Amino acid sequence: MTTYENKIRLVVADDHTLVRQGIVQMLSQHPEFDVICECEDGLALVQAVVKHSPDVILMDISMPKMNGLVAIDRVIQQRSDAKVLVLTMHDEIEYMVALHRAGARGYLLKESSTDQLATAIKAIHKGRTYFPDVLEKSLERTASGKQKTFSLLGALTRREREVFFLVVQGHTTKDIAGLLDLSHKTAENHRGRVLAKLNVANTAELIRLAAREGLLE
Repeated sequence: MTTYENKIRLVVADDHTLVRQGIVQMLSQHPEFDVICECEDGLALVQAVVKHSPDVILMDISMPKMNGLVAIDRVIQQRSDAKVLVLTMHDEIEYMVALHRAGARGYLLKESSTDQLATAIKAIHKGRTYFPDVLEKSLERTASGKQKTFSLLGALTRREREVFFLVVQGHTTKDIAGLLDLSHKTAENHRGRVLAKLNVANTAELIRLAAREGLLE
């Protein structure tokens, strides 16, 4: 039996206990992996990354306390070399583009096989990316100028995406300033730019837009 002295250290984050445990069980079939921490929300994930410095982070995008996109941003703020693999049920290209722009190194559907998961983890650990072919082709077309990829989230900067999710989750400008460590004026400016870029007049319209696009959790 092969032994692995330098296992790939993983943190797994998903708010659904059975799903998270299932992922951990799948990973246990591969002796080269070591799950060092499990998290049930985005805030716990950021704290775990700071504490454990994992080699690869496996995370869901829809989690309580801190949205996945916000969590990715916070993780990368703490560790610019963080290697994030998103495991999700969302297969829409808009999600893939937004996550790629947020800094995720890979994107895998939860229905994927154990072997696909292992392949994705190893690729990301080696410094490569792992995205579905449809996203790779879309990004190539965008880079070549043949097609302009647009999505609701892609129109926003990373900070504006953070503000967007906090606003649609019901947070006030004061809340957002505190959560993101910003002045009240800066938070209000970001909120205003989000509304302007998405062509909505107020928070109610923004929430309706988010609901229509399937971005409410």
